Amino acid sequence: MAAFFGIDELKAQGFIDKSVVCFPHSPDGKTDLHAVVSPIRNEDIVFIKHCTHQLSLHIKAVGIVQSDYPIESDLGTCLPVKWVWQGEKVPVNTDEVFSLCGEVLYEEFNISVQREIIDLLPGKYRLPEYGNAHVS
Repeated sequence: MAAFFGIDELKAQGFIDKSVVCFPHSPDGKTDLHAVVSPIRNEDIVFIKHCTHQLSLHIKAVGIVQSDYPIESDLGTCLPVKWVWQGEKVPVNTDEVFSLCGEVLYEEFNISVQREIIDLLPGKYRLPEYGNAHVS
């Protein structure tokens, strides 16, 4: 199963237009790889998020990482991404406070949020549902 990574909307300007996701920078301008909980890999799911002052999560875009190998762009060190969904989705089935809303980049472990993101993916990116499997 792919890992899920949330990216702060304010730090994501240009990601969709350039089909990338870029690593955050530390205050001194260097790429801050320590902010990444675990490495983002090919076929991982990334999403651009916005959090309100009430700490409610808004999903703005969902993409699939296309390579393990970073590229350089005018936005910094980035990975190519195919953005497959854009819009505004507020997950409704979450029962916890979003303590990571303030983080620029984080790995999403909340199963309810992961399910909401998977539901936004086009069918070709989803696994077949277990209950719909037919045995011949």
